[in-house]
Amino acid sequence: MAGEGLLSQRGARLRLLNEGVCPPEANMARDEALLNAFLQGAIPPTLRVYQWASPAITYGVHQRLPESLIHEAERLGVPLFRRPTGGKAVLHGHDLTLALVWRPPLERPYPFAVYRTITPAFVEAFEQLGVPARVGSARPDSPLASAGDGGDCFASATPADMVHAETGIKLMGCALRVFPEATLLQASIPIEAPRVPVERLFGHAHPAPPPLNPDLLIATLFECLQEVLG
Repeated sequence: MAGEGLLSQRGARLRLLNEGVCPPEANMARDEALLNAFLQGAIPPTLRVYQWASPAITYGVHQRLPESLIHEAERLGVPLFRRPTGGKAVLHGHDLTLALVWRPPLERPYPFAVYRTITPAFVEAFEQLGVPARVGSARPDSPLASAGDGGDCFASATPADMVHAETGIKLMGCALRVFPEATLLQASIPIEAPRVPVERLFGHAHPAPPPLNPDLLIATLFECLQEVLG
């Protein structure tokens, strides 16, 4: 259910924007506007959660997409949108997507140091939902090369991502944009099977994600973020 709420972040207020199902063409602009508003001091730390009205692909700000992915996305009618964060291509439409803007309590906010401040909340949220989780361990690839994975974010899991602790299935893909005074985290959590043939886009299928109720997932994430950021 779309709505708005508040959590605390060390005396500040962490705003929740649950925007429900949104048109694909609006989402990246809204996330970037969120970051800019926070950088300007116009809004408090904010978590935006949303789903997609139809399938779409977002790709990292520095990523060079494989031609095969561009052509197949066009054939399937799946639009492509560049993210303001890094990482590789993410297929949306079957996921819950998060955009979090906040200022991590770090003197030097290097990306993986920033990840380490927030990943405990995600691990705990999955655990509370009965899904054992841990951070990934794959070495990050250059976003300028597909490395034979079709440019797919969900083909591997780095220490910035969440995986199932028993099966190794990737549960959550994350990307960051870091400034000294603010960070934007964008994350995708698959909650059902994809609506388009993934193997046609990336050259391989995605394993089925564990079933997750989006409303319960959001509520649990709130709880865990409150513990980590509060």
